[in-house]
Amino acid sequence: MIVGYNPETHFERFGDQTQYFLDDTVLEWVKNIKRTQHVATKHAANPVIRRDRPWEVWPHFNTTVTALRDEDGRFRCWYMDFTNLGFEGGAEAVWKPKLSYAESSDGVHWHKPELGAVIVDGQDTNRLDWDDRLGTPVALSVIRDPVDRDPERRYKMAFLPEKLNINVPKRSTITHSHSLGLCFAYSADGFHWTQEPSNPVNLIWGGDVLSLSYDEELSRYVIYGRGHYAAETGNPAGDQWFTRHYPGQPYGWIPKRAVYRLESENLLDWTPARRVLAPGAYHNLDDQFYALSYFRLGRYHCGLLPVFHTVDNTKDTELVYSHDGIEGSHYPHGPWVIPREGEETWDAFQVDTVIPPVRVGDKSYIFYGGADFHHDWAFVGKAQGLDTPEADRPPDKLNEGLGLAVLRADGFVSLDAGLREGIISTKPFFSTGERLIINARCHGNGYIDVEVTDPMDEPWAGFTRLESDRFSGDSVEHVVTWQGRSAVHEIVGFTRLR
Repeated sequence: MIVGYNPETHFERFGDQTQYFLDDTVLEWVKNIKRTQHVATKHAANPVIRRDRPWEVWPHFNTTVTALRDEDGRFRCWYMDFTNLGFEGGAEAVWKPKLSYAESSDGVHWHKPELGAVIVDGQDTNRLDWDDRLGTPVALSVIRDPVDRDPERRYKMAFLPEKLNINVPKRSTITHSHSLGLCFAYSADGFHWTQEPSNPVNLIWGGDVLSLSYDEELSRYVIYGRGHYAAETGNPAGDQWFTRHYPGQPYGWIPKRAVYRLESENLLDWTPARRVLAPGAYHNLDDQFYALSYFRLGRYHCGLLPVFHTVDNTKDTELVYSHDGIEGSHYPHGPWVIPREGEETWDAFQVDTVIPPVRVGDKSYIFYGGADFHHDWAFVGKAQGLDTPEADRPPDKLNEGLGLAVLRADGFVSLDAGLREGIISTKPFFSTGERLIINARCHGNGYIDVEVTDPMDEPWAGFTRLESDRFSGDSVEHVVTWQGRSAVHEIVGFTRLR
């Protein structure tokens, strides 16, 4: 009898790529080890960007914001300042957003430069001049393109315009009358933008939250966006935001906000939107998914997922991961990555992000939007007769800002031991890396010894535990050595670590 097996389930090939312990992919067995998901620490200077200019009305940082760190080390942020609340008597109206800009040398202290582009009441502002052909973006995402050699297209912006109405005449199954149609703009400096002549490039996709990225492995642009469901109604008598759903039905029928993925090789031709994350067994009956801050950790496609609790009208953010960017996994009992705190804090009711984490030295910076008001009570509370003081707050009294939360570099998840010695044994793997570098912290009398074995668990001479130079410190990039020797690439074939 011949017994077949898939060698990829027993052996790993990962070149010199960093490995993470988000799941059990590289683990064969463990003893006295637990997996810990870590919570980011909020910066004492929060919110690092807030409403502080006389021309600002309601700067919105929860979803209509994008930020990155440039090649010169400068942090750059584009955000929308809404000059109209958007609802009058319960009917939707224009939001009148204004594209604004801020920058920082350290990610903590931000400056809103006067750009000489837009004057308000005789004052120069940090607003950008914008071609208003389709309206100002109500949702946007900016990247610095790593592959386009045209300097005039160095920065790419995906956005959804305020004025575009793709359902007059009726051309789409999407039912909203505003904020629909995927558009792009290009810039050499991030200040002066030229819109794509063929805008809108896609009339079918129209979620009002999105995150643009470039996947270098696929050589494709990728958008993760928030969408609703096919049976959503455009009837003004209906409740557009909070529909009934069916807990006992299959995964495919979920009339809730969910996350969708689109791909393109050229920014013009996009795949149909594919739903990749939808509320299910790991979430409460009222939970909905609001956006996704997409980033890569080694082989993993990761995201910070804002979860909207519709009954309490609040938002929190959790970590999700995937091996392909499509089939996502949740931590069923994991903590929120950025915790909300007391009701008197500036971010008491909403914490979410569409901005990927930024590596800064030995830390990961997570920029997030926070608010001291609920998701929509201030907008529709009066029209719906809700008993809440927020219903009487004008837009310039809604306090929202950009916060900063700090995590150890790549420190979302770790494997930890306790008082007893813990052991981790990997699957056999083939690596071309010249050295073994670990991100580790030892507490008290804790230590880490590393042994290299062959696939049959026989230690390699010169790389045994007894020869390992014990580590007992705290480092995000510690080079493991054996009697001063670090050249693990000299070992031939497949190896294990223990």
